[in-house]
Amino acid sequence: MNIHLAQTRRTPQAKTGKKSPQPIDIAVGARVRFIRQHHQMSQSDLGDRLGITFQQIQKYERGTNRIGSSRLAQIAEVFGVPVATLFDTVPQNLGEAP
Repeated sequence: MNIHLAQTRRTPQAKTGKKSPQPIDIAVGARVRFIRQHHQMSQSDLGDRLGITFQQIQKYERGTNRIGSSRLAQIAEVFGVPVATLFDTVPQNLGEAP
C-alpha cells in the first residue's frame, strides 16, 4: 500500500514558531489587568494566589500566552467575580471564524 502525504507549505510564522497574540487573548488579558489593578493587587500577589510566577501573569495580561479555561476560573475566583466578567469588554464577534 502506497500512501502519499502532501507537503504543507510553511509560513514564516511556522518557521520561527512565534505567533502573534490574538485580539481576544489581548482583550481578556487587559480585562484581567484592569480587575487586578482595581483590587490593588500586584502581579506577584496574583501569581502567588494562583501558584504561578508574576512573569506568567505578565504574559497573560499582554495576551502573549493564552489563559486556559481552568486558569480563567481560578482568576475569577480570586477576584470573586463570575468568569464572564473577564470577557465583559470583549466584542461578541471577536474570536469567530471569518
